[in-house]
Order: sequence, then C-alpha cells, then structure tokens
Amino acid sequence: MKATRPLILAAMAVAFSSGCASVNWSAPVQPPRGLLYTHYRAPLTAEIAGVPTGGKTGTASTLYVRDILVTGQGLAWDDASIEKAAREAGIKTVHYADYEILEVLGIFGEFTVRVHGE
Repeated sequence: MKATRPLILAAMAVAFSSGCASVNWSAPVQPPRGLLYTHYRAPLTAEIAGVPTGGKTGTASTLYVRDILVTGQGLAWDDASIEKAAREAGIKTVHYADYEILEVLGIFGEFTVRVHGE
C-alpha cells in the first residue's frame, strides 16, 4: 500500500491539472512585465489609421489571482469581452479597442478591455 501511495498522488496531480494551460497573451504591442508591479495600456489592433476618435467609451474587466507557490496556475473571473464593454456603454458601432493590464507581484491582476465607438 505504501508503494502505491506516491503513484496515486501523482495520478491525482495530473488529473487535477490536465485542463490547465498557461495564458499566452498575444497583442500587437506588449511591453515586458515587471517583477513587482506591472501596469500598461496597449491597443488590441495596430491598424487604426482613419478610425474616428471620440464618442462613447465602455470598459469590461476580469480579475485574477495566481498560485505561484504550488501549481503556478491562476483563477480568473468575470467577463472582459469587447461585447460586454460595448453593451455596458450602449455602443452600437465599435471603432477600436484597447486593453489595460495591472499586475502586482505576479499574484493578483486585473485585465480591462476598453471599447471606443458610437
């Protein structure tokens, strides 16, 4: 029984972490992240030439926490979609969108999508 205990624990660890994947942030512009504190804002598209500015602005955010000691995995909640940001501000036509990341110690973070349009 003692010989199978590590095998059972290893199988459980694999089973509980098999659906997890690291997040690969991909955007046209992404500055490097800081070790203690990160806060930046960047466009979701690099091609905004001729796009109207002004009008309404809507935001949608998601919060997340990361377990850096045991699993390295994170837990995020809420909806940070362009659709939600536009709906919250009553925007019918989206001209462009950008995002903002705030992260503290790699443990706590907030991801915000900001939508601009009419």
